[in-house]
Amino acid sequence: MPVNHTAPQGGVLSGANPATFNSTDPIVLFVIQATIIIVTCRLLAIPLAKLKQPRVIAEVLGGIILGPSVMGRIPNYMNTIFPAPSLPYLNLIATIGLVFFLFQVGLEVDVKLIKRDVRKSLTVGIMGMALPFAMGVAVSYGLYRLQNDPTIPFGSYLLFLGVAMSITAFPVLARILAELRLLKTSVGAITMSAGLLNDCTAWVLLALVVALLNASGGLTALWVFLCAIAFSLLLIFVVGPLYHRLCLHTGSYDNGPTPLVMTVTLLMVLISAFVTDIIGIHPIFGGFLAGVIIPHERGLAVKITEKIEDIINIIFLPLYFALSGLKTQIGLLDSGEVWGYVFLVIFVACFGKITGCTAAARINGMNWRESFTVGFLMNCKGLVELIVLNIGKDAGVLNDQTFVIMVVMAIVTTCMTTPAVLWLYPESYQRQRARELGEAGSKSPVEAITPQEPSEETYRLMVTLNKLETVPAMMVLIQMLQHDANSERRRRRSFQHPQRWPLVQLQVHALRLIELTQRSSAVMKIQDSDTLERDPVLSVFRTFAKLSGIKLQDDVTITTPTEFPNVVTDAAQDNRVNAIILPWQLLSKDVTGGDDHLEGSSEFSKEALDGARDAAFVRRVLENSQQTVAVLVDRGYTKTAYSKTILVPFIGGSDDREAIKFALRMQTDGAKIVIIRFVKEESNQGNEKKSPTSRNPSVVSIQTYLQEIDAVASDQTFFDTLTEDGVIRDGNEVSHDTIPEHEEYTQDLPQCQTIQITKVKQQIASFVDGLQESDLVIVGRRRLDTDKATLESGVSEAGKTLGGVAQIIMSMRASLLVVQAAPVSTENA
Repeated sequence: MPVNHTAPQGGVLSGANPATFNSTDPIVLFVIQATIIIVTCRLLAIPLAKLKQPRVIAEVLGGIILGPSVMGRIPNYMNTIFPAPSLPYLNLIATIGLVFFLFQVGLEVDVKLIKRDVRKSLTVGIMGMALPFAMGVAVSYGLYRLQNDPTIPFGSYLLFLGVAMSITAFPVLARILAELRLLKTSVGAITMSAGLLNDCTAWVLLALVVALLNASGGLTALWVFLCAIAFSLLLIFVVGPLYHRLCLHTGSYDNGPTPLVMTVTLLMVLISAFVTDIIGIHPIFGGFLAGVIIPHERGLAVKITEKIEDIINIIFLPLYFALSGLKTQIGLLDSGEVWGYVFLVIFVACFGKITGCTAAARINGMNWRESFTVGFLMNCKGLVELIVLNIGKDAGVLNDQTFVIMVVMAIVTTCMTTPAVLWLYPESYQRQRARELGEAGSKSPVEAITPQEPSEETYRLMVTLNKLETVPAMMVLIQMLQHDANSERRRRRSFQHPQRWPLVQLQVHALRLIELTQRSSAVMKIQDSDTLERDPVLSVFRTFAKLSGIKLQDDVTITTPTEFPNVVTDAAQDNRVNAIILPWQLLSKDVTGGDDHLEGSSEFSKEALDGARDAAFVRRVLENSQQTVAVLVDRGYTKTAYSKTILVPFIGGSDDREAIKFALRMQTDGAKIVIIRFVKEESNQGNEKKSPTSRNPSVVSIQTYLQEIDAVASDQTFFDTLTEDGVIRDGNEVSHDTIPEHEEYTQDLPQCQTIQITKVKQQIASFVDGLQESDLVIVGRRRLDTDKATLESGVSEAGKTLGGVAQIIMSMRASLLVVQAAPVSTENA
């Protein structure tokens, strides 16, 4: 009897080939196989993500590429990388991963989704299964003749084809809806509930088909199915309540699953898979049932998913789809008849699913465009279809040729989902439909509120909250904008024309942005309204608004970071806000553009703004917003209750005027507002020559600004109006670069100081250098067209995004608020 010897002690140093399979040490070849599979799938996912295709497509295509269809044509490739003796070990790991993946799918099953609108869910779910099931049964006759294997019972074959044609991939469907921001729409709500019902029904039917295939006779199949039902009832009514008590006893609902709860959970998955396997049904059904009984209270299912999903989705699933690819031989599509069946199967699968779901949605009152969108979404097959097909292949129902035909159908139906939905149901149509229904943007119909146009007495402010660290600074800023009504009335009586300055009531719309990652738990959080309600960032902000007496409307959006700018601008339009405030966090990276003076000016000289992701987000909001936008850079703004000094450098233009308006709204007791207006020397007016372009980007920006000052006649009118109405006090012209000290500042009107321009960069730096972390500088962004040479000459991301004046102040100690005025046609000031 042959004996397998272990690898030599020295390994490769003893001349051993690591790619040679050794049954006593299979880990070596397994690591090689897993690395190749995972890297291939990840590389394919990059370009496919640009096309908005789900990651499962990359995994399926990666398996096909690594299989005999592509790489398998290389001599000795299959025998070296995937030798036949190693496949059982790879299959064992993949099957374990598949069981836990179906457990993860079961965790996503929330009965509350179906209960939201049972009638619509049942209508779309039933019609979305009945018609494609019937058409799948019809096409199965031709495929059965093509397969030409009389050993397979035709009854089991047509049932299997019917299930394969009618199934909907709920996990992939949820991901697509989340990425397209459709989960809170009526289309997304009905699709999620119907897709969940469809998925659960398909698994039950598949269990019946597998029982029929594995049983030796009809009576045995009946007993197998009855045992499966009995075990399911045992899990639901006995194991489920006991598990609930264990979670209560260990405090897992409040603090997340404890090690004991996770141990019980994982053992429950394995034991359930073991039971369903020995009674004659595939072990994946045990994993699915174990996931279904996990309670969803207080986000427990989400927390369990977070603990197991990475190893499942990153390692186990690609291995499974690689094994599926090894069974897929595209070369078997070698005749016109076979290709005819390929197109027939694709047509039947799409026509049956889309027609059935579209008709059901139309019956439930949706218009044709929305109904077709539901149909195309429900037509998504995804990875669930591949799992079903592999079960059929392993059970001997499908031969290699029929298996390839069905795999091509699954790939095509999944790939077409996102492009079809984007074409049928674009964002422009969603907004139009929302207005018709009286909805507000992304809100659900139940919560829809149509905001009224802002009046002169109402100032609507939208703040974006993406991290808990940015909340304190936002609170202080909003607190300064919120004034006591009585004291504000007394202050405005001193104005020369108080009717021009009505009492303004502040309303705040808090938009919570959460990144939609590739993890399944992120999608589950969107579905779980309780999890969103307990969001710590919003909870803190709600408490602040309640204690401060501020009218607050909040909303949560979970989407990809690339969609953040669109979410912000759309929400601002839908809620008709006057201004948007964006936070921009500091990191340890220099943005001063290499200026020696500014680099050594403060202890914060090595802190900088994130140059890529945050800059792109803020820049896109600034470019696309129709409202005033303010970007807050916090350097210690919350160290005192209010800023000691609010400094507003004014050079000219609509952004600088808006910065002054913003500062005036923040006027409160204890705050000193100083406006420094830069003007040209009299001798230079009228005959100024354009100076040579400096290589320093900051100087280039300032010189460009100065060229516009003479052309902005409205600047002088603006200051004259403020002075005549008694809103600000016109101070004397100063010749030095420090803020004049005045004891009356804390009780007096904001004061405007005028300074002659000599060296603007150094002047602004001198003014700001004396401020502290709790002080605030408000500057206009100054939107100007900057030529390509300037942008390529070393300007930091902050300078490109926030403007040249902001870049000058960047390394100083004071906090910074960069303001961009709304376009003239929609300005509400």
